[in-house]
Amino acid sequence: MDERKMLDMIKKSGKNVDAPEEIKPEQIRSLLEEQPTDKKKRFRRYAQWGAVAAVFAMVIIGGVTGLTRLSGTHGKDKTETGNMVLSDAVQQKENETVQLAEQTTEAVSEMAKETGTSSGKDKDVYVFEGAKNYQQVFDALKSTQNDREYATADLARGVTTEMAAEDSAASMMDMGSSASNTGTALSYSKTNLQEAGVDEADIIKTDGKYLYVMKATGSVRMIRAKGKTLEVEGTIMLEALNETPQEMYVDGDILNLIVTGSKTTLDSDDTQEDTYTANTENYTKIYTYDISDRSVPQLRGTVKQKGTYSTSRKNGDVIYLFTQFYPQINDVSQIDTYIPAVNGARLESGDIYLPEYQDTSSYLVVSSVSNRRPDEIIDKKAIVSAADHFYVSNDNIYIANANWGSDATMTQILKFSCQKGKIRAKGAADLKGFLNDSFSMNEYNGYLRIVLTDYSGDTQTNALYVLDDALEVCGSITDIAEGEEIRSARFLGDTGYFVTFKETDPLFSVDLSNPADPKVLGELKITGFSSYLHFYGENKLLGVGNEVDPETGAYTGIKLAMFDVSDPSNVKQLHKFVIKDTYDCPLFYDYKAAMIDTEKNVFGFMCDSSYMIFRYDEEKGFENVFTENLGNSYYGSSYNGTQGIRGCFIDNSFYLIGGGQIRIYDMADDYKEVGRLEL
Repeated sequence: MDERKMLDMIKKSGKNVDAPEEIKPEQIRSLLEEQPTDKKKRFRRYAQWGAVAAVFAMVIIGGVTGLTRLSGTHGKDKTETGNMVLSDAVQQKENETVQLAEQTTEAVSEMAKETGTSSGKDKDVYVFEGAKNYQQVFDALKSTQNDREYATADLARGVTTEMAAEDSAASMMDMGSSASNTGTALSYSKTNLQEAGVDEADIIKTDGKYLYVMKATGSVRMIRAKGKTLEVEGTIMLEALNETPQEMYVDGDILNLIVTGSKTTLDSDDTQEDTYTANTENYTKIYTYDISDRSVPQLRGTVKQKGTYSTSRKNGDVIYLFTQFYPQINDVSQIDTYIPAVNGARLESGDIYLPEYQDTSSYLVVSSVSNRRPDEIIDKKAIVSAADHFYVSNDNIYIANANWGSDATMTQILKFSCQKGKIRAKGAADLKGFLNDSFSMNEYNGYLRIVLTDYSGDTQTNALYVLDDALEVCGSITDIAEGEEIRSARFLGDTGYFVTFKETDPLFSVDLSNPADPKVLGELKITGFSSYLHFYGENKLLGVGNEVDPETGAYTGIKLAMFDVSDPSNVKQLHKFVIKDTYDCPLFYDYKAAMIDTEKNVFGFMCDSSYMIFRYDEEKGFENVFTENLGNSYYGSSYNGTQGIRGCFIDNSFYLIGGGQIRIYDMADDYKEVGRLEL
């Protein structure tokens, strides 16, 4: 957001609004003090000015970040309304707050939830305000449509937005992938995750006893794995021919299958006789099955959400589903054409958020569902916005969207808490520049750390920002690696690592122990660059990327590099390995395509038409222990090209899955092939 627009916002919103007498802090404090002692303790977090200040919102303009319209009250004195007061919101909530003074503390807590209030630090209260009504939503969509005609063209073609998902982890021994199950007799690989404790769906899963294999034809095979033999024990078939499986979760005896589908209707045109239009509605479903008896899976529940599938996350037994909904913006009275529905229920206007600026007329819709009640939606929200990148921590959802402008590119960050399925808007911020991917974001101890590349000046530069719980910048490092751009990033505790590239590959290490004063500790320059970083055992960082000729700039192959990060101020490259004359690697754009287990010391991925597995030796460096050339016909017919090929292991049996078959290899016998199963 440029300075002119920021000043204009301040001028338009400088009028203060006095709070109604019934909702003054002293009135609420008095109300709370009248409640029984046990209730005061139970809801003490709401006694801090709380549930009622939710009717105010303002924008904080300062430094390099400005909270957008999605943000709420923030400041040392919560009795002041500040800038950007939403006076209409005060009127809308006034009647409710009058009744609030007569309710119990428990009711005050519920009001806080209903209005979206989220209590953070003692000095902060964050508020999101949804749209006032459907007319406001329609007007915002229409305005964007008129400004950006390509939005409706995308809708007509059914264009979907590429969504990436993403970020770092919390265990030095195994960042991302949940490698071996220590409580069972057999070790087995798991999906390569971004955040420890936050599960992600994939097209292949294993639980150490079974392989779960999704087929694009509309089925999931549940295959009992007994070392060198595989036996199909059960199959889940989609009955609807217009639905396509996307990804799945497996948690004990519960399997969640995410599918997409479409429904086309023929509607008459009231303005022209004998004129009809074909309208296609895209939707996403989650089918939840009880697979305690793999041979006879039982459907326990289904939820449906309008829009094309973007991504999902699973925290405990709760799944958060993200879809992109493309509205038809023709007539304000035809509400169902431009307001998304979740499980058959149209979203309320208050659950739809309108960013301060937007460059798309599509929605991002997020809902939550629990395995305990798989046919019910816990909560749902929508934002009129696209989403370039997602990052989901154990407590919060972060959505990043770049707004490309002629003067500057601004990335908008939206923050939602996600506790037990409840989705609560917490804050928003704008930062100059754009993200390389979602690994450029990481949350730790309540702070969001983020690295961006900015092209707005004479040359590109990079910056690191630390944002507090309110998404206000509290620390930064700017003007990093001028003329280069960020290619990868990873964070661990109080230390961050990121790679920039132009002609060489500087690996920067950053001290983040003081959020207000982050410092660059070291810079290691080597040839090529790493597109993916993964903590590999104690004090080691694995980088996978491209080797580049420093004189000509020509790519010469895919490079593996192992770094010693025991001293972040003096990072060293221990070994490197170049897979010459190879260039395509799905790991670069889909980290779930990699099998990584640091305890077993194996990592594998596709390179061009070959699947390769490596191990790392402290003395010898990288060892290529397995290479299987699958050929173009094999990976071309797989679920999603090379990106759809997966490798996984159970104990010492390695399974290579794709192209309609499973190949079995004995890892203890130099990866000798010992069997196949045609699917």
